[in-house]
Amino acid sequence: MMNLAGDTRHCVEYLMGNHTTAERMFRYDPTVMLYAPLPTLISDRPDGGARFVIEQPSHAFGSLGVDAIHEVGLELDREVAALLAYLKVPVPAGLSD
Repeated sequence: MMNLAGDTRHCVEYLMGNHTTAERMFRYDPTVMLYAPLPTLISDRPDGGARFVIEQPSHAFGSLGVDAIHEVGLELDREVAALLAYLKVPVPAGLSD
């Protein structure tokens, strides 16, 4: 879409998730669907590298104020941390704590 406006940077958005994980939260509050599946973005950086952007799941789901939903968000934090570690990229502090 931005290419049509003349921007030449590369950027792609994905939705990352699993319907069984979403259902574990949906049963408590359907507003979890605002964050599930998790929107993720991969874009290029000015230095030639790549950037992977995601809102921290525990923050997004924790904002709903339901402990059971927040627990799933914490599990997802650990899964994202494991993915980043597998890809051999730095894992941000607080994501796997």
